[in-house]
Amino acid sequence: MTVAPLTEVARRLLTNVENEHGELADEVMHLDTATYVDPAQYRLEIERIYHRLPLIVALGVDLPNPGDYKALDIAGRPIITIRGNDGVARAFINACRHRGAPVVCNGAGSQRRFTCPYHAWVYDTKGALVGVPQKETFGEIKYDGLIELPTAERAGLVFAVLTPGAPMDIDEWLGEMASALELLELDKVYPYQETTTLESGNWKTTADGYLDGYHIGYLHSANLGLKQINNRNTWDLLGPHVRLGFANKTITDIRDQPEADWDLPDVMSLVHYVFPNVSISGQPGRTTMVSVILPGADVDRSDVFQTQYSREPIDTPEKVEELETRRKVYAAITADEDFSTVMSINRTLPSLAGTDFLLGRNESGNQNLHRWVAKLIAD
Repeated sequence: MTVAPLTEVARRLLTNVENEHGELADEVMHLDTATYVDPAQYRLEIERIYHRLPLIVALGVDLPNPGDYKALDIAGRPIITIRGNDGVARAFINACRHRGAPVVCNGAGSQRRFTCPYHAWVYDTKGALVGVPQKETFGEIKYDGLIELPTAERAGLVFAVLTPGAPMDIDEWLGEMASALELLELDKVYPYQETTTLESGNWKTTADGYLDGYHIGYLHSANLGLKQINNRNTWDLLGPHVRLGFANKTITDIRDQPEADWDLPDVMSLVHYVFPNVSISGQPGRTTMVSVILPGADVDRSDVFQTQYSREPIDTPEKVEELETRRKVYAAITADEDFSTVMSINRTLPSLAGTDFLLGRNESGNQNLHRWVAKLIAD
């Protein structure tokens, strides 16, 4: 099945504005505050969600050519994703089979050979072991390459399961979200190479902010709240994933316009949240920001990587300046408003032991996140 087109999202948002409320869940959800602080639950989330489910490890455009790679640590596992000479993106554990040293440092780059810095074992773009110095004196080598992870590329995104040999059905996992992501045309964007890394609190508290349309007019009243009509959201709950629509203040202008004349990027904003940890903010025709939440070593910490993607080549000083300005603006908004609030919540949680948080009927995305977390760690 395919999701409703973006014109339908705009119609729903306009209806929400006229009704003076967004789309509503059936009831309020009660959530034990322990879900954000319990180390035992956190370990289950890492094991049963981050280590078992398909995660986004790169955009396809991050790896346009053979030898292009992206390396990062996700949930305690070092991952390298490489575009092979055959054009296929593959993910591996970023550890030499000899003694475990990473074959590249975290970051991005391009090379046709990956040489371990420890003893100079060499791997190619398919992860195959192709060189061992003084091999004749080493003895028997039973490994033929890096440890490969289940990997698939869909809708401009590269997914991997962080456990070798784990089952992976990416089409089943994405479901209708695949068609929603295809509408974004992420295979046509250009990555801005300067990324932002920000510290935040518990990964679910951080995710709550990306799935929340209720706070925009309050926490972000001096910036994003000037553009959008607060709390008029649409919710497409696509399994564990969410497409979240925001009504911009210009949306009332389309009420009497023919649908063919609607400037959708002007009248609405979109967030696609790919469970468990990636927010894609933007739509065709506009700059897109991808935010990746990486859970930390402890329950109360995470890091967020933000990357800007342009719809035009970033090949002039003016375009670079535009993207750099955008990067700094959104980094400041997120750090100074969103994540500072998350860290403040971290401090209050111990005093709220034994109580519930309330997720309102107007917070369907948050309810969906926590419902799926509970289901998956139970399974």
